[in-house]
Amino acid sequence: MYRLFFLLLPALMLSACSPHPGAGGWAAITDSAPFERLEIRFNGQADLYTLKDDKKAAWRCFWAAKDDETAQMKCVEANNANNEQVYWFRADKESKEGSLIFGKQVLGRYTWQPPTDPEEE
Repeated sequence: MYRLFFLLLPALMLSACSPHPGAGGWAAITDSAPFERLEIRFNGQADLYTLKDDKKAAWRCFWAAKDDETAQMKCVEANNANNEQVYWFRADKESKEGSLIFGKQVLGRYTWQPPTDPEEE
């Protein structure tokens, strides 16, 4: 009995640990979006890019999952460390679309794309 328990325990632990649907690369699909590209990394960091082809992020963030669909991002402007903002990103894993939210206002809609490697930037 104990042998079966110890064989199943690691499998149960691994199956319960799936990535947050907000993690990944995101491209703006609305003109009103303040950032054209979001890179929300699995390691709890995120970068917000004003232009799609920018090599340097306009904002650097740390994020944490608040529920199965929502991540809270605490961000600092890259050029002004005194300027801090809290954004929320809500992702729908079925449609692979998400919303960037500030306060109660949706700032823009995004579609999932493969993330870029920060070492290549």
